Amino acid sequence: MARKIPSLGRFLGVRALYAMAYGEISSSLYYALGITAVYALSLTPVVFAAAGFLFALAAAAYAEGGATIPEPGGASAFARRAFNDLVGFIAGWATVLDFVLAISLSALFLPYYFAGALGHPGWFRGEHARATAVAVGVVLVVTVLRMLRRTDAYAIGVVVAVLDLVLQFGMAIFGLMLLLSVDALRNSIDLGNVPTWNSVAFALPIAMIGYTGLEKVGSLAGVAKNPEKTLPDSVRTSVFTVVLVYSAVATAAVSAFPARPANNVHGGVTALGTTWVDTPMLGLAHAIGEKGPGWVDTLLRVGVGLTACTILIMAIATSFSGCARLSETMGRHAQLPAIFGRTSRRVLAPPAAIISVAVLAVAFLVVGSFYSDEETLTLASLYSFGILIAFMLTQAAIIWLRICEPDMPRPFMMRGNMWVRGRLIPVTSVVGAVLSFAAWVVALGTHPGARVVGPLWMIGGLVVYTGTRIRAGLPMIARVEDAAPPPESVTDIAFATVVVPLERLDAIAEETMATACRLALEAGAAVVGVSALYVPVRDALDTPMPEREAEVDAVQEMAASLADEYGVEYRRVVERTRSPGRLVIDAATEHDAGLIVVGSPQKHRVARSLHEEFFGQTVDFILRKAPCRVIVTHFPAGAELVEV
Repeated sequence: MARKIPSLGRFLGVRALYAMAYGEISSSLYYALGITAVYALSLTPVVFAAAGFLFALAAAAYAEGGATIPEPGGASAFARRAFNDLVGFIAGWATVLDFVLAISLSALFLPYYFAGALGHPGWFRGEHARATAVAVGVVLVVTVLRMLRRTDAYAIGVVVAVLDLVLQFGMAIFGLMLLLSVDALRNSIDLGNVPTWNSVAFALPIAMIGYTGLEKVGSLAGVAKNPEKTLPDSVRTSVFTVVLVYSAVATAAVSAFPARPANNVHGGVTALGTTWVDTPMLGLAHAIGEKGPGWVDTLLRVGVGLTACTILIMAIATSFSGCARLSETMGRHAQLPAIFGRTSRRVLAPPAAIISVAVLAVAFLVVGSFYSDEETLTLASLYSFGILIAFMLTQAAIIWLRICEPDMPRPFMMRGNMWVRGRLIPVTSVVGAVLSFAAWVVALGTHPGARVVGPLWMIGGLVVYTGTRIRAGLPMIARVEDAAPPPESVTDIAFATVVVPLERLDAIAEETMATACRLALEAGAAVVGVSALYVPVRDALDTPMPEREAEVDAVQEMAASLADEYGVEYRRVVERTRSPGRLVIDAATEHDAGLIVVGSPQKHRVARSLHEEFFGQTVDFILRKAPCRVIVTHFPAGAELVEV
């Protein structure tokens, strides 16, 4: 069966991109705060700020790379362009690990927030196996939905991200106003003892999990208006906001739950890392709510809990999409088996990638459940292992491209540059690469999970990469532009019938019919012109419609005349219907069509999805339900008014 040709417009401006970027990055605060507080205690805000500094340096490199190399893949694409396919694979494989872990962690914390929102935090407290079972169920449900059909959730994502921004910003402000106590913070910190130096070193890589989503933000370039400018602007402003809000929220949280000395390896303990470790934002909401009447506590509990559930589900869904796009790119460049580069016409993503990601995420959850006391810690340390590799290689790639390709067009260049032997070197990337490497070494030295499982993950990936290259007969490090076969053209497909929806006699109908006739002439096919006499549900099907029938007769006469001029067979289909889109699909099925040619004018529409907003309800229906390939010709506004 021939596949449909997807088409999307660029519709996200700076504000929408900023909101989406903030939502993608900030979703991890709902679990990172508690995990980090276990080790950093009352130094959690400082540790978050230090990790945020590393993240900001990396974000600057991602912004320049995304504007300079407008390709999907993020760190993998940058490293591949700067070095070779092997280095690009290492960056991409580390990023795949992060996508999988982001799914696992988001799903793992979701049941705790859901139970907390309903006022039953004890449902899963101490019941890690039960929480893991729910998390596995969430991953499987999202996988099934993602395999059924791609959903354009950008508009929903923007709304959820704005809600999350308002909520976190409000909690930061009110938390600092009501809970901040400088004396309490000062008295709860005895650096070297509470927390210990080892505990602080342990906490820094863990805090990196608080800054997820940078790879997913880079993938928004495909739907951004003027991505060379809007993407860097949105990344910089959202990163600044995230670091600011994180530090403020963490300060308010440790003020509410200051550390106290304890006889353990960390030197102390805080309720943020014990009682509220699974729902740290609910802990902060409870501390704020206690300062007011009872209904405030309830309102905050429900609001924070449900917002957390929504943002975590969105994080799971977008991680699936981000990993699928990355896998598709790596498959097309022979860095992964070719099956990962083959997209499905239904979901517009490689099904093999979606299923593989789901299996890996479930595997991490199931295996981690056997070590319930260390489950989140191990997943978090593994995440830091992968993200720091991606950060290092991204910044190294930007530096090397400045040296090897100084004349490359760069719509955006990060600040903090220095001339060295005729090359403009980004000092921020140099500092970022060195600090990321240092943090990576600390992660390996302090985290058994990162030290053992991380290298095993990379070795397994290199085995897959080597096997893929050997099977394809390609050198190990050579760049492969696109190993996947190019999509066949329309004229290469043998078909006997072309279906054309015809609404009224105008320039769009004539141009669409002419296109169909040219294609039919080359293929030796017939053309079927379909005109719908749309009858609303409130009216009877036999309601007289003389004006509409006259319109249909006129456009059908034009179509028959044009087909006669081209010398192709023409068949007329005119019926009364409640659904014009369904009539077109039925006609295509009945006449065994191999191609549907649709004309779509540009209009301002109130729609449920991006496809529907861009094409219209009928065209969106045809794209989703067509049994064959669909070509959509998008006409500028006003084209339908031109006389023919």
